[in-house]
Amino acid sequence: MARFMPDVRAEDIIHDSERIVYEALRGLPTGFVVLHSFPWLRPARDLASEPLREGEADFVVLHPERGLLVLEVKGGRPELAGRAWSRAGKAMRDPFDQARRSRYALLDAIEERTRKRVHRGLFTHGDVVVFPHATFAGPLPVNSDPRILVDASGVATLPASIEVAFKAWARSETHLRAHEFADLLDALMPKLRLLRCASAEVSAEHDRIVQITLDQRATLLGLLENDRVLVEGTAGSGKTLLALEFALTLSDRGERVLFLCYNRHLCAWLQDQAKHDPRTQHAAGRLEISTFHSCARGLAKRARVDFDVPDSGEQGFWDDEVPLIMEQALEVLRARGEAELFDAVVIDEAQDFAPDWWVTIESLSRAGRDGRLYAFLDLNQSLRGAAKLPPVALPARFRITTNCRNTKAIARSSAALAHVDVRLLPGSPFGESPAVHRAPSTAAEAGLVLAALRQLFHQGIKPQQIALIGPSSYAKGTLANHAEVDGVPLIDDSSDWRRGAGVLVTTARAFKGLEADVVIAYGLGGFGGLFTLTDLYVAWTRARHRLVLVCQPGEARAAVEAALAEAERALGEGGA
Repeated sequence: MARFMPDVRAEDIIHDSERIVYEALRGLPTGFVVLHSFPWLRPARDLASEPLREGEADFVVLHPERGLLVLEVKGGRPELAGRAWSRAGKAMRDPFDQARRSRYALLDAIEERTRKRVHRGLFTHGDVVVFPHATFAGPLPVNSDPRILVDASGVATLPASIEVAFKAWARSETHLRAHEFADLLDALMPKLRLLRCASAEVSAEHDRIVQITLDQRATLLGLLENDRVLVEGTAGSGKTLLALEFALTLSDRGERVLFLCYNRHLCAWLQDQAKHDPRTQHAAGRLEISTFHSCARGLAKRARVDFDVPDSGEQGFWDDEVPLIMEQALEVLRARGEAELFDAVVIDEAQDFAPDWWVTIESLSRAGRDGRLYAFLDLNQSLRGAAKLPPVALPARFRITTNCRNTKAIARSSAALAHVDVRLLPGSPFGESPAVHRAPSTAAEAGLVLAALRQLFHQGIKPQQIALIGPSSYAKGTLANHAEVDGVPLIDDSSDWRRGAGVLVTTARAFKGLEADVVIAYGLGGFGGLFTLTDLYVAWTRARHRLVLVCQPGEARAAVEAALAEAERALGEGGA
């Protein structure tokens, strides 16, 4: 059966004449596309400076092997006297002229919108007038032909009359290739009708997600009544915001608080967030936010203890020697009476802290092992492979499984990727499913990323809303030879990015703990030491509202497709 656009019930068509024709066209075989009640708007004489003229084709019949046919339907009993048409004593426009006018308006639109990749010379095009309530006899007007007129006696065999009309109009055979026929349909039923203002949608989704986050934060602040707490949460559950809220609340109560994390970019963002919180002014410097290594370096500098980073920068130095240097610095400062101790320590990204760091962290607390300690982690985001819980006493434990960062589409698919359970609040926005762009090669990858960026700009998304996340740094990745896109710089500094200086190009490990309205994850081919399944999960969950995945053949692409298929199955089975 033919495909109808829109596909409505016959009884919902108001005009009886069009309803009769609609039902008759149902007899067309598969391959035909029928557009019903198709409006058009064109400038007079096709000049942009001319006033617009409007019209409507009652039906447009399309087929890749036949062409295009416009059907003008006239109900009642029209009459023709000379060149004047009338109906029930009232003048009416020439229906054959109306059909022809609609046909050429549509042909002009097709050529204009496809830039003549599809033009009228490639396919048969014509028009037919249908009188479903009347039967005509005698000579026809000179602008007509029996093969392009269907009266009441021929409506029952309308599909056959359509074939006759196509042959009557044919000057040569029509063989539109699949992509040409698709372009023709896109020109008449353009994708523009699906291109919403993405920036407005993202803003509306963000407002809802922020409210959910605030509600969850208010509920969990009751945990502050415990002195030592472990909060384990899935990606997007608001751990970092909750950790910052803990730190701000405690400092606002008059306590000296140290907030430690692993990622320096996350640290910079946290410092910026805290700086603009009014409670920070009231706390009068009682809150210190730092990475573990920056804290160690600062203590070593104050104590005048050597902090010599080896040229090779081995991980062993950062994991094993830095905590020893910190302990040494603390001993020196204690001996001088200059040790700066804290009433509470808050740790975000605790899954990335090495086991030996925790003894030193407790040394920073005024009460030592009995001091107030709050650790936030997600074992599925560990940089250390097989992640372990902190090797210190944290008797109060709480698990957060409700996602309040991402849209449902992103949260559900990321959960499928990591094989974790996640709760999705009914009030959270659904959003769009992650888009997959398949790159046949590394050379093609950059082009797909840049094209996706241009589309986002066109939809009103701002540079500071977009992060490009790959397995390598900007300087070493596939985008290294591209400095800008449509005049917008590509940058690798997250602080400049937040100020709107350009689109951020970064890695999953550098962007860990942060988030963006839109993420384009690229370089998704195979897994290795620099990019693991965990890194893919981290990149995936950084996207609040939109996610684009640019994949090459390999393990990562297979994981992406499997996760999306699993999420789709869950939705089909009634998942949230």
